[in-house]
Amino acid sequence: MITTIILPVSRRDYLKKIFVMLEMLDCDRQKTNLLCYCDGPLELFQETRNLVVNSKFKERLCVYRKKGIGSVSSIHGRRQRIADIHNEIKELIKETDYILLIEDDTIFQSNTLTKLIHTALMKRYFGFISGVEVGRWGYTHIGGWVVDNIYDINQVTSIQSKEGVEEVDGAGLYCCLTTKENYLKHRFEPFEKILGPDAGFGFELRKQGLKNYIDHSIQCQHLNKKEVITVSNSKIIRVRFDRTEEEKIGWKMSILEDN
Repeated sequence: MITTIILPVSRRDYLKKIFVMLEMLDCDRQKTNLLCYCDGPLELFQETRNLVVNSKFKERLCVYRKKGIGSVSSIHGRRQRIADIHNEIKELIKETDYILLIEDDTIFQSNTLTKLIHTALMKRYFGFISGVEVGRWGYTHIGGWVVDNIYDINQVTSIQSKEGVEEVDGAGLYCCLTTKENYLKHRFEPFEKILGPDAGFGFELRKQGLKNYIDHSIQCQHLNKKEVITVSNSKIIRVRFDRTEEEKIGWKMSILEDN
């Protein structure tokens, strides 16, 4: 089985840490490819390309996104940019079985890919399988989602901390294993401003009858400039988004009390 790791790069804050993580990844290097898609200044592309060239994966490709749109302040604009990037990346993918989608602000453990593929072989027919990342928007919640109705989404709730492998409807793309077929046939969209193209990817897979999973044994660190949020030392909360009639916001977030 061949796996292609896809890393969109738009900032250099953690770039070297990401590549240290990739070099420590426990995988068959002759069956693992690396594709970086750089959406930022030319200097960032040059630094990323050097790191890609010096990595030890079988196939290595670093592409500069010449049509980058610069800084975007609106939520919808940022989500549109993410959607555009993933739609463009699909044209660069060569022969592969699995795709591991990662982000440039997340660090995971060396055995992550081994665990993801093991779960994939156990589940066989799946949409995606993800690790657990804690921390978005300044809250220590898990980046995995369940919805009230997959065909009429009015409420989206983050999952609670559990053990083992759990079914979910959506998750971020910070540590997301999927198949080449699932990735290529999906058209990424901004998806109602806040939720974004990552959640939309999972929701569409669910509508096709596929099941998505989060493996709680795969712990990821979400990095930010102030601190590192980890699963082990943070109190995990649940948050919920409810659809509103306010056109500029679209969704209202609330924090749920622990059960």
